[in-house]
Parts: sequence; C-alpha cells; structure tokens
Amino acid sequence: MTPSRHLSLLLMLTGLVPASATLAQPAGGRPAHSLISLTVDGAFTGRTDFEARGQGAGDVAVMQTGVKLSVPLAPLAGQWFPSVGLDYKLYDLDRAPGTPLPDRLQSLGASFSVFGALNADWKLIGSVSPRLANAGGGFTSRGFGLGVLALATRKFGPEFGGGFGVVYDSLARGTGRLLPIATFDWTPAPAWRVFLGFPRTGASWQTSPDLLAEFVAEADFGSFYVTDDPAPRAAGRPALDRTRLEYRAVRVGPALTWNYTPAAHVRLAGGVLPVLDVDYHRRGYKLKSDNVPAFAALELNWKF
Repeated sequence: MTPSRHLSLLLMLTGLVPASATLAQPAGGRPAHSLISLTVDGAFTGRTDFEARGQGAGDVAVMQTGVKLSVPLAPLAGQWFPSVGLDYKLYDLDRAPGTPLPDRLQSLGASFSVFGALNADWKLIGSVSPRLANAGGGFTSRGFGLGVLALATRKFGPEFGGGFGVVYDSLARGTGRLLPIATFDWTPAPAWRVFLGFPRTGASWQTSPDLLAEFVAEADFGSFYVTDDPAPRAAGRPALDRTRLEYRAVRVGPALTWNYTPAAHVRLAGGVLPVLDVDYHRRGYKLKSDNVPAFAALELNWKF
C-alpha cells in the first residue's frame, strides 16, 4: 500500500473519514498526507420491527448525521505522519411507543493518530480517541470512553497487501469492547480492487479518473451510556437505566463516489441491513431486527 492508502485506512478505522474516501495527490503538489479533510454525511434506515427474548419489542427507523474533521501535523523524523481530529455522530431514532430504545444516540470525540513505516514492507498505524457517547439527552461524564486502535500492515507484492490489529472501546461491555481487525487487499487489474476483512469487505471499480463504483458490506457500531430507562417497565424486561448499550449494524449494497473536483467528492450508497441490533449487555437484554430494512446514504468530503 502507498502512504496515502495507509492514511485512508487509518482514518476510516478511527471514524475520521468514511471508508470510501481516497487521498489523491492535489494539483498544488503537496503530499496527500498533508491535506485537511472535512466530511459531512447522513443516512436513513427504513423502519424495522424488533424482538427481544422471543417477544415483540416495538419498531424503529434511524436517521444518522455526522461531521468529521482531520488535521495533519508536521511529520516526525520524516517517516511518521501524525494527525488530530474531531468527530460528531448522531443517531435519531424514530420509535414506536413503548420501544425500549432512547430517542437519540450521540457521540463527540477527538483523536490523535499516527502512521509510519518500519521498513519497505511493514507499516504501523495507531490512534487514541477520547470521546463522550450518551443516549437520550445531552452529554455527561458517564458517557466518557477511550478508543484505541493498533494495526500492522504489510505489502506482499505489487498486487497483494494485508493487515491485522485490534480496536479497543472502554465504553463497551459486550463484543464491541475488543474487536480484531483483519484486512486483505488485492488489485487484480489496474482499475479493480478487492478488499476482505473487518470492518469492511467488498470490491471497487475505478470506472474513470473521477468515478468509483463499489459493492461493499461495512459495519456501523458504537457504545453509549444510558442514564434514564427509555420506556416504561414491562414484564420480562429488566430496568435499562444507568447502563450502556451497543448499537451494531451491517450495511450491504452498491455505492458511487464522484470526485467532482480534485479535492472534493460526493458518495451515494444504498442497500439493506441484514444485521441491526442493540445490546444492553450488562442487563442481558438484546433487541434484534426481525426484518431486513433498506438504507440510503450521502457523504460529502472536502480536502484543503
């Protein structure tokens, strides 16, 4: 992988820019890693029914919005490339009455990230991301968490690359607390790319210098602190106040990215969510989607 490809991977995994973003060489001649990146995105997931413990648990539709900023810092020793960032994300949940979910999930975080080369083949990527993530009302100190990313990647040849590592989330209490990362990157032809692993698997086709077509499956997840029980108590359901929930979804479908200027792009995506669940891990209560809802997403990115 090139340095710009590594930085794209780092920013995607830490949530600073979307996975589709590429850091192209600007006309002014500055290296790609020196660009400031600003991304605004939104997505809508259609209404779906939930079940928990074998019973119906209401329904929900989800509207997501986010703003992400990444600012590069001066290289260290000429081969280590740090950056700092800010990331805000909001999930607005349109719930049926009695659905045991908050009306919103939101997070606000900062990050310090760095990538660099050990040698010609091996690269290291790392990030530390403190944040606040709360459900319901505003932010509180109970929603403070720390995310850590560590990833090593290797170029095996002109067409093959891969990597492995972990993502840690101190706020999570279930499967999201410590997640393995695995990546495999294959370029079978100059315009084609195949990528396998977590959190993203799929294939892309560079149909022209300005247009990228993809078909991908990508994970969307986060952990949030819940202060107040989001619904009246009901038989067979534990109290859901003063605990944490983990939101998990997998999006599958096509996407088109158009670089309408050398330093800006728009991405349109759509498809379905075969996985959508919310897990109150410490209370042993998990809501799972009974359906396969559709989604649509829009992303705008500028580099300057």
